[in-house]
Amino acid sequence: MSAIDQPDWKTKTLRARLTKEQLRNGPDVDSKKPVSRQQEIAMREYFGWPAYWDTVVDKVFPPNLIPAGREFPVHTEEDNHLRSWEDVIGYEVWASDGVVGYLESFVVDEAVWHIGYLDVKTGDWLQSRSVLVPTSWVKSISWADHHVNLQGSRERI
Repeated sequence: MSAIDQPDWKTKTLRARLTKEQLRNGPDVDSKKPVSRQQEIAMREYFGWPAYWDTVVDKVFPPNLIPAGREFPVHTEEDNHLRSWEDVIGYEVWASDGVVGYLESFVVDEAVWHIGYLDVKTGDWLQSRSVLVPTSWVKSISWADHHVNLQGSRERI
């Protein structure tokens, strides 16, 4: 189950599948900070969603079984921070043998909300071009260095 329906691009509408009461009583999420795995777990438990990151879905509690005022525990097993797409735009994109260019945008499959490609700007401002790089080629992202590290050489890309 998802918290939102598919976007209606014609009317520019995104409908939520949550009630105002569910949102009022749900875990607090600071929209100015990256979403942590702890926040994801707290929201998953509160709303009764399956864990998309596990291969085996563990026991979830439907929202109506959670007592009012319940504490939402902070889990420390995993702390993979997510970033807003706006935070990574402009990151340098690196191949194994050097800089490829800069991350300019993403290509998203709106039916499943999957980022399939990175739109990478290569070259200088006079002779630049965009290259679509599959997200499966991403080896890592360095938040500290503002780099997207790819598998393979510049020639491959």
